[in-house]
Amino acid sequence: MRTRKSAALLVATVALVPTAARAQDLPPPPPPPLGQPEAPPPPQRPPPSAPPPHYEPPPPGPPPPPYRGHRRREVVYVVEEPTARPVAITFNPLALTMGRLSANVELLLAPHHSLVLSPNLLVFQQNRGGRYNLESDGLGFATDRSASFGGEVGYHYWWRWRQSLAGPYFGPSLLLGSTNNASVGTTANAQAYWGAAFDAGGQAVLPGGFTLGAGIGLGFVEMDSFAAVFPRFLLQLGWSF
Repeated sequence: MRTRKSAALLVATVALVPTAARAQDLPPPPPPPLGQPEAPPPPQRPPPSAPPPHYEPPPPGPPPPPYRGHRRREVVYVVEEPTARPVAITFNPLALTMGRLSANVELLLAPHHSLVLSPNLLVFQQNRGGRYNLESDGLGFATDRSASFGGEVGYHYWWRWRQSLAGPYFGPSLLLGSTNNASVGTTANAQAYWGAAFDAGGQAVLPGGFTLGAGIGLGFVEMDSFAAVFPRFLLQLGWSF
């Protein structure tokens, strides 16, 4: 039994020896034909790339300072025009204390310019002092027995024009009239006089139209070659339209 196994092993060994000898005697493989490129080398795997660096944003800085420049602001003003009152009718209470009834009618002709008409009449008999008395001279040389009538035509320039007769003013006036039983002259009959005055003052017109004014001035009158200079004190109360 062992003899059979040895014989079989020997036979297999003998068979393999010629095959190995023949494999060693084979020529090398022929080179590739001319004109054909050599086969490219096998692709190489790229080395593993490094992970991207981690980026951390910088910490936030302080907030910007508040804007302190000039800011444009639009402001709308609504201006309410006052009511136009170009006519004023007033009376003079100071003249009434001297026995004279006097009133004023004033008309605004143009911005800053007005015309004044002031009629007057002696209505009370009272002692006015006679010659060289300022009250007597200012009333046209009137005495306690006199009766007279007259008037003034004046011009006023208004310093601030507001479509009404309000604010400071100044201007001249022409005085005309007639007086009987005067303190000058040679007859008891009515005698004419004339004169001039210059006044300055101010006047206010309330929203409802009530008008209040006051002023001072200087006047001059002449009758029958007699002349006199006297102060004027003005007070007006009335209404504007």
